[in-house]
Amino acid sequence: MTIRPQIRIFAFALIASSCTAPRPTAAVPTASQSAATTAVDPGQSSSSGVLQAPFPQHPSEGEVPVPTAPDWRGTLIYNGDAGVWYLQVAKVIAVYGHNEVIATDDKGRVLVLTVYSGKWSESWTAPDGQWLAPTTPADVDPRIPGEELYAAGKSGNVHQLTLQPLPFGKFELQSVEIGHAPGEEFHAVLAADVDSKRAGCELLAFGITGAVYQLTAADKAGAFRMQKLGEVVGRVRDTVVLRDPRTGEAAILAVSRSGDLLSLSVDNGVLRSEVLAHETSGLGRLAVRPARDGEATVLYATRDDGVLLRYQKGADGRVAREVVFAGEQGLRGVAAGRFHEDGREAVAVYGYGRAVHLITRGPAGGWQAEVLWQSLQQGHWLAVGELDGRNTTDELVCSGFDGQVVLLARPPGYGMPQAAVPGRVPNAAAAATPTAK
Repeated sequence: MTIRPQIRIFAFALIASSCTAPRPTAAVPTASQSAATTAVDPGQSSSSGVLQAPFPQHPSEGEVPVPTAPDWRGTLIYNGDAGVWYLQVAKVIAVYGHNEVIATDDKGRVLVLTVYSGKWSESWTAPDGQWLAPTTPADVDPRIPGEELYAAGKSGNVHQLTLQPLPFGKFELQSVEIGHAPGEEFHAVLAADVDSKRAGCELLAFGITGAVYQLTAADKAGAFRMQKLGEVVGRVRDTVVLRDPRTGEAAILAVSRSGDLLSLSVDNGVLRSEVLAHETSGLGRLAVRPARDGEATVLYATRDDGVLLRYQKGADGRVAREVVFAGEQGLRGVAAGRFHEDGREAVAVYGYGRAVHLITRGPAGGWQAEVLWQSLQQGHWLAVGELDGRNTTDELVCSGFDGQVVLLARPPGYGMPQAAVPGRVPNAAAAATPTAK
């Protein structure tokens, strides 16, 4: 079917948010205040006699610290008035060096969080009024230069979002409704190049009924065609894309509430699906371990009953399954990345237990868990990406029912033994190493 677009335009400045609607913020909860109130009041001196200023009270003013485990730093980067259900770390604004954080909340807002010297500002639009799941940027629409964002959610609507530049370094976010499926909710939406037989990227929306829809640009300017490709087992809640380095063929891996780990592919518009593994509890989130030369692909999936699973597909096609964590009910977010300077295998999880755990493989092969941060409300999503270049590891962003987005990072200088860091005693071995001239 062909959908005529309805355009809603919202102007915003990405250096300092200029949204005309009230800022969607709430008072910083106790966990954040406990860190902020440790600073000395203006005009007072510390025990060393040096005047100190208080920590900022809002992310737009500077880094707002939150308590974390040793060797980690927590920063509040967004404080909203509704639960934040989805997060993505991606490059949205080409003229900014940092990656951005894409977030969506329970009021249907799509937010782009940007940082400038530790100060975070939010720019947002509310195209739907009910919660949405976002994509990362992708070039789905050949009629628009560059990449676009897409979002779909509770109302069964699908939206296209684009950034248009304005004078004085400002931007305009345009939201266009491009599709609707009656009686559907979309808990996952994917924009990526997953069909090698067709040019550009594909846009797929996964419905609560198990239906999978594809949206493609129609001949008429601004219009899209929305067609049902087929059905899969259960309600898909999260997806990742794996690409064969030899052939370039893409596979979509997905997890569903039915407890199925799925492998999907799209070949010239035809959807194929296979169940790789089945669990006796719903699967909620999915992450892929960073690729390692010569090693098989490793996946991590959270179960609703608090179990974290590790799947590894061997050369014979068999999927090896391992339980690596058993926590509280309602495990949701999962993120894999480089979290230790020595490259040990590690994965982070977050959920209704209100704690972000880092699970690390120990020297004897077993798994160890540590709490990185404790939230006041239940957690819902974790994302990983490069957001702080002062270390050699990846960063985590987490969100949930309290409307906050918190950034977790290793401290400055972590994994950089030769770098000078304020207050750090130089490592003797690193100090003795001659530097290049």
